[in-house]
Amino acid sequence: MEKRKKSRVVKKLEVKFHSPVEKTAITSDLSESGLFIKTNMGVNSGNIITFKLNLPNSQELNLTGTVTRSVRTMLGLIGETKSGIGVQLMNPPDNYINYVQSLFSSANSFNHSVR
Repeated sequence: MEKRKKSRVVKKLEVKFHSPVEKTAITSDLSESGLFIKTNMGVNSGNIITFKLNLPNSQELNLTGTVTRSVRTMLGLIGETKSGIGVQLMNPPDNYINYVQSLFSSANSFNHSVR
């Protein structure tokens, strides 16, 4: 059963967060209320994280969210599963929501991947 409340669009963007040193990861998809970050760093569900999301226009957004899902797969395991964390954003800024909406508009115009 699908638990998602918002449609998501596939998009790879750089994410930086501290744990305790700066780490870089990549998003795999975005929605207006959250995103999935591909990372091997284990973060427990329920934890609040703060991170920077780098948009293609060189804009850097400071975001905070609650980890709602943590997926760990073994290296070399092939399948649909991917290591990373699902994050529900807390008070996403307008420029983030506007960016995601622009991706949906582009995806619908060109029949790209929207889930």
